[in-house]
Amino acid sequence: MSLRAARCADGDTPTLPPGPPFEARALTPWIGRSFTLPCGDPRLPEVCAGGPAPSPALENLVGLTRAWAEHPEWLNFMDPDAPNHEAKLLERALYLRRWAPWLPPTGRALDLGAGVGRFTHLWLDRGQEVLAVEADRRSLERLLWLAAGRAGRLDLRWTTAERLGDEGPFDLCFAVELLNYVDDPVRCLERAAANLRPGGLLFGAVEAELGWLMSADAAPGSLAALDAHDPLLVPGDRFVRTYSEASLRALLQGWELLLLTPSHYVLSGPFEQAAGPLSLEALIAWEDRLRAHPVLGPLHRAWTFVARRP
Repeated sequence: MSLRAARCADGDTPTLPPGPPFEARALTPWIGRSFTLPCGDPRLPEVCAGGPAPSPALENLVGLTRAWAEHPEWLNFMDPDAPNHEAKLLERALYLRRWAPWLPPTGRALDLGAGVGRFTHLWLDRGQEVLAVEADRRSLERLLWLAAGRAGRLDLRWTTAERLGDEGPFDLCFAVELLNYVDDPVRCLERAAANLRPGGLLFGAVEAELGWLMSADAAPGSLAALDAHDPLLVPGDRFVRTYSEASLRALLQGWELLLLTPSHYVLSGPFEQAAGPLSLEALIAWEDRLRAHPVLGPLHRAWTFVARRP
């Protein structure tokens, strides 16, 4: 349900402007306020409160809940004071450069797995409307706090992508770093398609097999998971499904695939430490060189794609 149904933990819920969606400029009274709202997936409240995961993919939420308690500064990376803020903005700029030929300047946007708002905030700053969908309640709070005062119009849904209802039609959908971390990626794409208008665009990214395995944050057991062609499952911490080009193409069957390209050789990838700090232009130059390398080309951390709903 909408932000309209949200209630603050202290019982003093700020008045909302007309909506939904709501003018983000008028949401400043919500900054710093802890709130909850009706959840579209009944499994989530218990997990967000520290309970066990009822499915493999929700182990990610268990790990995320613990991480918010232990090192929130790294998770709230859209805060300019976060230690990884600049790196996350550079990563977003890399995505945008790859998507540039297809990304429209305006349009009603659906942000699936919105996190703390990396793409929601971008679209709001263009004065556009966004529906942000996220399974983690704390991430939704931070997304709203940092969206308040911006241009554009915003509403929220606390749910998993698989259980999103009919909210469209939208002109475009962001599903960035989502399809690795869900129980049913096919269902996620079905819900994205159901909420996009005909011809609407899907902008996404997923973890790739080899480069993900070589990254600094690969978990113990990753090699065995790759060998078995299974998702990695670390109870209480994470669930990761990686993709080859063939498996990603198969997942996107039925969509018109406009772009599918290797990405993240450097940022969060196997060559990050070796590259050192880079500007966007230098980063893109290295990405292009590594992609074309006969040996290193397959070692990218991610795939990024653009697809059109028929």
